[in-house]
Amino acid sequence: MSIGFARLSRTLAAMAAAALLLSACGGGGDAGPSTPAGGNSTPATVTTVDISGLAATGAAIPNATVTATNVRGEKATAQTSSSGSYTVKIADGAPYVLSVIDAAGKTWYSYAQGEGRANINPMTTLALLQANGNKPLSDLAANWQTTRVTPDQVLNGAKLLNANLANVMAGKGVTASSTNVFTAEFTANGSGLDAVLDAMRVSINCSSTSCTQSISSPSGSALITWNANASTTGFTFSWTSTSSGSGTIDVGLGSCRAPQAGTYSLVVATTVSGIGGVAIPEICVDGLPSKPATQSEFCGSGTVTQQLPPGVAIVSCTYDGTTGTIAARITTPLAIDYSLKYTFVKR
Repeated sequence: MSIGFARLSRTLAAMAAAALLLSACGGGGDAGPSTPAGGNSTPATVTTVDISGLAATGAAIPNATVTATNVRGEKATAQTSSSGSYTVKIADGAPYVLSVIDAAGKTWYSYAQGEGRANINPMTTLALLQANGNKPLSDLAANWQTTRVTPDQVLNGAKLLNANLANVMAGKGVTASSTNVFTAEFTANGSGLDAVLDAMRVSINCSSTSCTQSISSPSGSALITWNANASTTGFTFSWTSTSSGSGTIDVGLGSCRAPQAGTYSLVVATTVSGIGGVAIPEICVDGLPSKPATQSEFCGSGTVTQQLPPGVAIVSCTYDGTTGTIAARITTPLAIDYSLKYTFVKR
């Protein structure tokens, strides 16, 4: 990558480590982790995010359990309301896979790139099925910790879905080329996207390794014939970053106050385990010409572990095409675990 991301990662990880060391030694006004009388250290603080949306098949899916899973395989659940809306609070660890079972016993799936809105319905299920290469989504959800789809794959699946349903969407007043079915705001009121859901009945049949889908009308006649090669030219919707993008630290590539169209901004958030009162400022960089394409490019083939301050080590490094996470550990003078979440935003 032209910006030398491995070097940038080391710089940002070192900046966060320096701030943590300062705080741990008392320079930030924190005396370090407390130890209760029983000798156990203070429990680590778990950062959570909220994912909200609408579960519906046209009609709302009421009083049902939504299950969300993060990249570590940690799960959280929430109940849908009578109108099908839900909010699930889950340990931070994007991206997330979600599912809900309707009253007929059918399971519908969805995907969340991060905190924010994630609808769950037959359309999100079809889009995710495409992203997963038409392989069973039950397996994808069960193995999310080790086998995931990327944000770009899901987005491409959503665009292919809309290309197939373009005429149906147009007939219901929905613009297929600019509507992301995962994040679009709507309610189960028979209009807009809900009207599209009302007009379709989705059936997905799977073997142990592959699935086929059929989309019919309420009367049972074929609504569309699925075209896996439908053109998505002109489909412009994308994922919307949930970051404020308002960092104040300049690391030589801009301070994220005036992003330029066509470039990428990078927002880095630091989460600390086991120490209260440590405030690490958000690091924000803009003007990046591109983003890493692969995990090896993001993590730098091991070079990300080089030239860190003494007593600091990289524990793990992951990247899904849009969001990367580096877990690090300070071993001296105190043992501190922290993580840095890198989010790339296309401007």
